[in-house]
Amino acid sequence: MMSLPKSQRLVQKRSHNYTDDSQVESLSKKSIKIQSASPTTFKFVLIDLSTQSSNDRIFFICASTNIDIIATANAIASVEAIFILKLDEQSVKTDFVKLIGVYEEQEQLLLAVKETLEIFQRIRFEEFLFEEDNTFLWLQLWRNEIMMRKSKIGKQEFIEVVQNYYRHNNKILALIETLDRSYTAVDALSWCLRFPFPSRFINNALYSRNMEQLKFCRFLISDASRFLQQQSKHNSSKQFYRGMKLSSELVEKFVKNIGRLICTSWFLVCTKSRIMALAAASSPMCRPDLIPVLFKIDCDSTTPYVELSKNVSSPIIVFDVCTAFRILHVCQDQMVVVRMKIATDDGRKVALEYKEKHQSIPIETLLDQLVNPSKPCIPQQPPLNQPVRNKEHQASPPPTSKAMPVDASSSTYSDPESRASTYEECEEIDLALDEYQRIEPVSSRENVEIAKNTVDKVDKQSGKRWRDCVRR
Repeated sequence: MMSLPKSQRLVQKRSHNYTDDSQVESLSKKSIKIQSASPTTFKFVLIDLSTQSSNDRIFFICASTNIDIIATANAIASVEAIFILKLDEQSVKTDFVKLIGVYEEQEQLLLAVKETLEIFQRIRFEEFLFEEDNTFLWLQLWRNEIMMRKSKIGKQEFIEVVQNYYRHNNKILALIETLDRSYTAVDALSWCLRFPFPSRFINNALYSRNMEQLKFCRFLISDASRFLQQQSKHNSSKQFYRGMKLSSELVEKFVKNIGRLICTSWFLVCTKSRIMALAAASSPMCRPDLIPVLFKIDCDSTTPYVELSKNVSSPIIVFDVCTAFRILHVCQDQMVVVRMKIATDDGRKVALEYKEKHQSIPIETLLDQLVNPSKPCIPQQPPLNQPVRNKEHQASPPPTSKAMPVDASSSTYSDPESRASTYEECEEIDLALDEYQRIEPVSSRENVEIAKNTVDKVDKQSGKRWRDCVRR
């Protein structure tokens, strides 16, 4: 049995950069090791549960049958699932809602973790973003301003990146080879929906708002979206369905946001069959505390969607990536029913209004700020109206990659000295020195002031730059 401090347990921690080809790491002497010949391996780490963010999701693996330990884990919001490796003969209480199972063999435990993780990832990637969330605005801006831009990065660059990313996973490498050999733009949507590859890789990039990864995925997403948008108009209004299991907290958010916008971060897959959607919502899950929810989605004849798998009894309906919906009604009974309608134009309008409100800021900077709300942006400034002696000394706007709480309309931000002072207050010493270098002429008194204000903050490299500035 493991003996660990009460606040620490053996867990599998899923982070934004988690991949299914992570290498198994050796743990401390007090930890169990789980190994498998499976192509999928897992990374286990020791963490302090009391310090975890509410956004983290944890698979809690315990080699103890102690009821207090299991009850504590079951009560922690960030713990998604509990697995017990039974190393003694004691009986285990199994009525905890997050307890997936009790296993006597490591191989059984690993298989259960893998299956549960795949279910969890599918649910996680179908996240709902509400109008009040920064992530809703991020997705609408990215969809309308970035996604359909022309890019020099295409299939070949994507193949090289994912081959390196999955270099230890032979199963995924075989799928990558198939995509490389047979991909066409017409098949982009069906490729995007294939699990585990490439949907897991692309979904993870969208879920984590990883612009670097999305840069390589964009050709695939834009090909799929373009194919969907090019579908012929529909004859009449229709209603489609989606059955899911959601947490009570998420259901409550739907209730609170009636009348407002919502979007998903991926292509929303629905069905024409209400019976099939009801079956999906009612199906048994590993988490009995989740609530069955039936979505009813109203579409008019102008709504872009595509019908796939026409040779089966109930074809699937796919809506475009990051499509916005408006919540019309939520009925809470034995099954929660959420009625929505397509609101693509409203989502585009929200993004456009935000962009116009911050039109002096590049779209990439806006997206970065929405992901990191504690980091305000610097609006780009117009070229300064001052004499230019040569190209080397030509004034330019301050970089927007650093965070500066500055009012763009303020006259105090209209010359190098004022900009330097602002950077200095925010302890951006290198940027402050760049601005001080643009002051012409530089008097000895100003140099003394520079030294006085920065000498206690700069590092050796910045100090050298200051001395060079003074000499010039």
